[in-house]
Amino acid sequence: MLPSFIVSIIMFIPAFVANPAAVIFGGKFIIDRGRTLGGKRILGDHKTLSGLVGGTFSGIIIGIIMNYLFILIHQYYLVYSSNIIELIWILFVLSFFSMVGDLVGSFIKRRLDRKPGQESLFLDQYPFALVSLAFSYLLIPDVSVRLFPWEGIIAILIITPLIHRGVNILGYKMKMKDVPY
Repeated sequence: MLPSFIVSIIMFIPAFVANPAAVIFGGKFIIDRGRTLGGKRILGDHKTLSGLVGGTFSGIIIGIIMNYLFILIHQYYLVYSSNIIELIWILFVLSFFSMVGDLVGSFIKRRLDRKPGQESLFLDQYPFALVSLAFSYLLIPDVSVRLFPWEGIIAILIITPLIHRGVNILGYKMKMKDVPY
């Protein structure tokens, strides 16, 4: 059996996947539709409904694949749930609120006059993880206590900037992002 902090990182993969997957599916139906708040864009052109839905769906699909792979190889402590409805709900919470956290980060960046794509330490890396974890504890507390104990949360917060940077560099090299951060 793996240490709990490693289990937490593995079980957080759907939230990690949702965020960069939004880039793949994004581009259609700008969420704020160009609206402003206090003279500043609410979110910006890069935050789209197609990215939100595509990112959420990607996290759910990856989680389903992981769940059934772990069942297949008899690693039951890595299974989210054997009930398909509960499984989808857990994965929806992790993935959707990862995307919401990204929107929160963009909202704050616009208030701080940061341009879309401009690097913003902490606001680029942490809102998606923190919001996903917070809502998982609110909406699926029993599962969250099991999957994300305090040492797991710390591990997720330590590894998040490294994963974020690595995925962004890869996206940049694949010409899917304009900047490598």
